[in-house]
Parts: sequence; structure tokens; C-alpha cells
Amino acid sequence: MKISAITTYPLILPISEIYGGAAGFLDDCRTLIVRVETDNGIAGWGEATQGRPGNTYETLETMDIMVRKYFAPVLIGLDLEETGMVINKLQATRYGHPITKAGIETALYDALAKFYNVPLYRLLGGPFRNEIELVGGLGMDLTADTIAAKAQRLTREGYRTFKIKIGDKDWQKDIARVRAVRAAVGDAATIRVDGNAAYSFADARKILTALSQFQLADAEQPLARGDLKSLAELRRAVGVPIAAQESVSSPADALAVLEAGAADLLKIKLTHIGGFQKGLQVAAVVGAKGLPVVIGQGSACTPILSAAEMHLHVALKNAQPGGEMTGFQRLGEQEIFSGIEVSRGKATIPSAPGLGITVNAAKLETLACHLS
Repeated sequence: MKISAITTYPLILPISEIYGGAAGFLDDCRTLIVRVETDNGIAGWGEATQGRPGNTYETLETMDIMVRKYFAPVLIGLDLEETGMVINKLQATRYGHPITKAGIETALYDALAKFYNVPLYRLLGGPFRNEIELVGGLGMDLTADTIAAKAQRLTREGYRTFKIKIGDKDWQKDIARVRAVRAAVGDAATIRVDGNAAYSFADARKILTALSQFQLADAEQPLARGDLKSLAELRRAVGVPIAAQESVSSPADALAVLEAGAADLLKIKLTHIGGFQKGLQVAAVVGAKGLPVVIGQGSACTPILSAAEMHLHVALKNAQPGGEMTGFQRLGEQEIFSGIEVSRGKATIPSAPGLGITVNAAKLETLACHLS
């Protein structure tokens, strides 16, 4: 089964919810859809979403160029059934560009799973579960009053785990917001916070000590990504488990975090880590220590990326309950992609071959930006 074509579709889509954090806010969803075609007529779909401006050197424009000018030429003509060789070629062609590579790799695996007529998670070693308890995301755009109202609505919809973005310059506002959510959802609910690497050590120690009274499940990446020594010291100093995300861009990073004693669990975003293969490797490193991983990203994206992270989640034994692959819920009205079934705060993993997401190719072509 030879790769015959790779096509890109740059999109700028409206969003229905901001879900902003200390790293910034999004006004729209800038995402690159990748289509891989094979010589036997199969089409696989992937997604590389830009995320918040400034979080990465990759942009919608650079991702489009990298696929068309660099990655596609070396992959076209390869036999997709020689999957390991194809993925190694993708990773070795250019250093970096993990978001772009993840988008291409997702499309490759979608096509491969369709060829074998199985859901993608079976190629990744799953499933360990057939549905995913989703996390209710609560952004920094919400005040103490509005965040409580939204948390109550999500509770009525069946959500039991909540993630609160923190990092306000006035840290008393963050404390008020977390207090409001705990009062709204009750003591049995799980609450996580995410500082998006915004704090100094002194400020992180101060706010996490104050927030420990609200029985937090974990605090994600309160310090800068490269400062593992300080992150380990903070973990010892506060009564809140620490989750590392920005600090983990590779399996080697995961090992470094664990060896430094800098985290109690690690977060895997498919685009941040660079694809399924590296995601599986990170999960294996963490699992060898008997620790869990959290899967998913909450910034607006299409169902393609969210479904891809769902397939990874159910394929991992040590994936923690509370999947954060909720970006599809923040996308505005669209008629391009099929949806993901969610009921009582739980997503049912698509069971059709591949990702289980159908694409209206004609509509996609109409809305694509076609960057120069």
C-alpha cells in the first residue's frame, strides 16, 4: 500500500468558547488538516493545530509549508505497511516541528487502520476502556461568579472532573475562582489546576500552598518548562501533586522529569509530543515508574485531533481517568467533520475503522485558506 498523495487544508475556524489561560487566549481555531491518500484508494486524515500564539514556533503557515515542501516529497511512494520505517523517515527528515509531524502521523495511522478495517486504537494496543470520562475545562476568562455557574452546569451534565486555568497576576483572584468551583461541585468532584508555566518559584509556592485547602488532584506545570530542579523542590514543598506538560516534549524529557523527581504524573498532548509513537514511548517510561499519564488538549480543534487523542487514551493502561481531549467542544459551528458522541460527561470512542471521523471533502476544500 503505497502513499500516493499528501494534501493540506489550512483552516481558520470560529470558536464557541475561549478557554484562555496564563499562556494566552484564542480568538479562532487555526488548524491544518492533512489528507494522506494511498494507491488502493484509502484516505487518512490528520490535524495539526497551531494553538495559542507564542506557545510554539509552529504556525498555520509554517506547518502548511513543511508538509508540502519537505515531508510530503520524502513520504510519497513509501509503503505504509512498513509503518515503522515510514514514521522514522518522517521524524528524521527535519528536526523539530512536532505539531506538523503529529498531524501527518495521525493521517498515516488513520489510513493504515482503515486498510486493516479496525479502529485505530487496536493498532496502538487497546482498548483498555471503551468510554472516556471527560474533564470540564474552566478558563481564566471566567470570574469567580461565572466560573461557579459554569461548573454547576457541567455538574448537571454529568462531569465529575474539572480543570481550572490559573495564573492571574492577582493570585487572590485565582484562589477565589478555585474556592467558588469547589463550593459549586462539592467535595467528591476532582479538581485540577493549570498554571501554564507562568509562575516564579516563590509565587507558585505561595499560591499552591493556599490552594491545597481545596483538595486539588494536581497542579499542571506551574514553573518554566526547563527548570526541573525548581519543579522538584516545589513538589516537595507544597501539598499538591505536580503534573508536568510543557517540560515533556520527548521520551528523553519524560525520563529527565522522573529522574529529577519533578512530577507525580505527566501530561501527553499528541501535537506537543510529536505523534502516537512518541506518545506511546512517553507513556511507557512513565508507566515503568508506576505513574499515570493525562491525555489530551483542551484548546479548540476539530474532532480529528480530539478523536486521535481518544484513541491514544484508551490504548494506554496507565491513562488517568479524566481525559482532556475536549477541544472539539470549543469549536464553533462547522459542517465538515462528523461529531463525537458525549453523554453524561463521557465520550464514546468511535468504533468505525481508523479514527472513526468522516470528512466532507468538498466543504473542506471550499473553506481551506490555500496559503501561498
